[in-house]
Amino acid sequence: MTTQTALARLVFAALAVLAVGTGQQSRATRAAQDSEKQLPPLIRSVEGPDLFRAYCASCHGRDAKGNGPAASSLKATVPDLTMIPRNEKGDFPTERVRRIIQGEGIIASHGSREMPIWGPVFHQVESDVDWGNVRMENLVLYLESIQSIRTAQEDHGAKTSAGNVPSGEHLYEQLCASCHGNDLKGNGPAPPPFKDFPPDLTTLAKRHGGIFPAEYVANVLRNGVVLKAHGPPEMPTWGKDFKESYHLNEAQVPQRIKNLSGYIKSQQAK
Repeated sequence: MTTQTALARLVFAALAVLAVGTGQQSRATRAAQDSEKQLPPLIRSVEGPDLFRAYCASCHGRDAKGNGPAASSLKATVPDLTMIPRNEKGDFPTERVRRIIQGEGIIASHGSREMPIWGPVFHQVESDVDWGNVRMENLVLYLESIQSIRTAQEDHGAKTSAGNVPSGEHLYEQLCASCHGNDLKGNGPAPPPFKDFPPDLTTLAKRHGGIFPAEYVANVLRNGVVLKAHGPPEMPTWGKDFKESYHLNEAQVPQRIKNLSGYIKSQQAK
């Protein structure tokens, strides 16, 4: 067991104890120990689909419908996570979902606190950087993307409008900051399996004769970069990922690429 994994599991156990009164500490300790034994190995990925498969699928199932292999051993019924807006007037409750993952809220089906408190664990994976907030945002974004019922906005025909697309800054924080840094300067270290330090995105215009290469950036965001000598791709192909992992359609992908490219352009060094 690595130091980071041991630390993360100690944090989880401590939070479980603090969640109840002192008169129930022994019971909470036993529950924390039982839950700790069931925790899966921590992964360094920050991608929403990867996080779901690693931490949620064992109970909720790979299709998120509540039929995971561990579901039958739990006291509470594991909810179908593809139907979240059903009881929310057609809206996806982003903040509520984030609080539940963080351990700040308990819904009826999780009344026994059988769901692990993943929020603090997400911050403990790396010893040199903290991608906890990025993991949280990407997991919530993925859960929103797999909903099988139409949202209120979709029912009003606004599904593909620009007003419903995340801003470029928000997309950057979710998708790019984990490698390129909050300041876009690529000062790493990038999470595995990436080996090289990511490029400084604030100097793109400077490296292209003082003109921001909008077409080049949009193409890289959509299709990735040309690989060197059969090496592994070190940058996700967001055009493909938006469609396959986040279940977006052809009308939604270009606007996200445009917003993300526009934000990178706005951050160019003078």
